[in-house]
Amino acid sequence: MLRKILNCCVISITLFCFSINVYAYTFVNSTNESRVNELITEIYDSKEQYEDLAGERENDDLIILQASSDSYWWPIGSVETTDVNGITFATGNPETVHTSSPYGYRTDPFGRGTKLHSGQDISGGRLNMTNIIAAKDGIVVYPTSGVKNDCPSSNSLSNCGNGYGNYVIIQHSDGNYTLYGHMYENSITVKAGDSVKQGQVIGKMGSSGNSTGAHLHFEVREGQNAIKATVDPLNYISADTSREVLSQSSSGEFLSWINSWEGTSPIEGDNYIVEDIGDGVRTVGGGVTLEHNVERFLAHGIDVSLYPVGSKIPISIVDQVELEEIAKDKSYIENILSNNSITLNQTQLEALVSMTYNCGNINGFAQAYKTYGATDKLWDNWFYRCVSKGTKFEKGLTRRRNAEWQLFYNGKYVYNK
Repeated sequence: MLRKILNCCVISITLFCFSINVYAYTFVNSTNESRVNELITEIYDSKEQYEDLAGERENDDLIILQASSDSYWWPIGSVETTDVNGITFATGNPETVHTSSPYGYRTDPFGRGTKLHSGQDISGGRLNMTNIIAAKDGIVVYPTSGVKNDCPSSNSLSNCGNGYGNYVIIQHSDGNYTLYGHMYENSITVKAGDSVKQGQVIGKMGSSGNSTGAHLHFEVREGQNAIKATVDPLNYISADTSREVLSQSSSGEFLSWINSWEGTSPIEGDNYIVEDIGDGVRTVGGGVTLEHNVERFLAHGIDVSLYPVGSKIPISIVDQVELEEIAKDKSYIENILSNNSITLNQTQLEALVSMTYNCGNINGFAQAYKTYGATDKLWDNWFYRCVSKGTKFEKGLTRRRNAEWQLFYNGKYVYNK
C-alpha cells in the first residue's frame, strides 16, 4: 500500500498532477502517515514554485513582446546616441542618406557581367561616423568568435570578408536574418551570441570589401541564413517611415503643448526669430538650441553658423528639428522602460518626454514607479523634481511639473496660457 502511495507521489511530481486528495488514502501506521504527508507537502510546494515561474515567464514574454517593434527599422541610425545600461542606441531620426543601388539584377560594378545584387546599398553617410543600427531585435550569428573585423576601407574592391568586408548577421524571431555589410574596420561592437535590441548601434559605415565608396549593404534573408533566401529589403524597410516620433494622432498636439510650457522665440511670418537666452546661447522656436543641433539643422539645409541672433529660420524646419529632439528623448525613455519591464500608455510616455526635454533625464523614475505605481505617492516621491527651489524659476517649474503630472495621471493636456 505504501509503495503504491509513493509511486503516485512520484508520478504526481513528474507530471505536475496536483489533484491529490490527502483524505483519499489510508495509512498503514503513523510513521507512514507522517512521511506521506511530507511528500504531499513537497508536491504542493513544487506546484506553487512552478506556477510562480510560469507566471513570471508569461509576464516577461508579454513585456518583451510589447517593448519590441514588429516592424523593421531603417538600418541607419541617428547622429546622436544614448547609452542605457552599457548599450549604445541611435534611435532618433536617421542621418540623411539615400539608396545608391537597389535590390535586383544589375550590371556588376566590378566587371563581372549581370549579377543579382542581393541587398540594398545605402549611401551618403560618413566613414567611421554614420551609425549602423540593428533593424530589429535579434541574436547575432556573425561575426563568430575569433573573426577579425579589420578589412580596410581604404583597400576597396577586395574579397575581404567574402566581399562583404566587415559585416554582421542578425537572426530575428520571425525566422528572418539581416546582414549589414562593408562596415568600417574594427567598428563592429557585437559578436555571435549577443542579444541586440532594435536601434542598438552595431558598427559604423565603411567601404570595406567589394565596395566603391562609403555605404551600407543591407540584406534581408527570409527563413534561412543563405544568400539564395535574400529578398528586396524594401519589403521590410522604408526611409520615409523609419521611426515614430510620437503617435501620429498626438504628435502635433504634444508639440503645441510642450511649446506652451517651453515658450517660443518671436515669430515673423512663417519664421521663428533666433534669440539669445544668455551667455551667447542661441535658441529658436520652443527651446531649440542651435549649438546643440548643428547636424540636425544641416540635414535640413541650415548652417547654423550663418544664423546670428535676430535672423529667421522657417517654422517648419525648426518644428521638425524639435520633433527629432523629442524622438531622441522618447527612444531614451523607451529603452529605460524596456530594461526595467515597465509598460506605459502614450500620454504617460509623453509626460516623461516633456520632463526629459526640460530636465535632461528621468533619473530614478523606474525605481519610483516600481515602488509606487501611478499613484499620488509617485508625485510625492518622484514627480515633483527638477524644480529649482528658492529661485525665481520655482513657481513656473512647479506649474509645469503639475501639468506633466496631469498628463501622466489623467491623460489630460493642461496648456500654459
